Amino acid sequence: MTGHSAVATLPRHPRSAAHARRVLAKVAPADCAVVDTAALLLSEVVSNAVRHAGGAAIEVAVARDPAVGAITGAVFDREPAMGSGSRSGDAPTDEMETGRGLDLLEALAASWGVATVGDHGKWVWFRLPAA
Repeated sequence: MTGHSAVATLPRHPRSAAHARRVLAKVAPADCAVVDTAALLLSEVVSNAVRHAGGAAIEVAVARDPAVGAITGAVFDREPAMGSGSRSGDAPTDEMETGRGLDLLEALAASWGVATVGDHGKWVWFRLPAA
């Protein structure tokens, strides 16, 4: 970990989203304009990896560009494919309790994507500009 970036290997466990937010807090000060949005998106991506991927662990990487205040977050899991339940589609309902994580990425991140690492897994990443 440096002052502007951090990487952590976390167990594939529901509590890992909270740990990922602590990793983010080490990189982005609480007064950073986009830190709350970054925490939400990081939690969603970690939760998706915990719920849908295999393997015992996931990796979380967070970086902040202090010159502009932008934050980039990424989560690696051992599942190369995104799976069939990617987004809620055109007709999400208020009753949905899950399935909105990628919708949040689409709505809140300046950019996001998926980078596969052969058959070893994938990184799901997002970038938030300074507000």
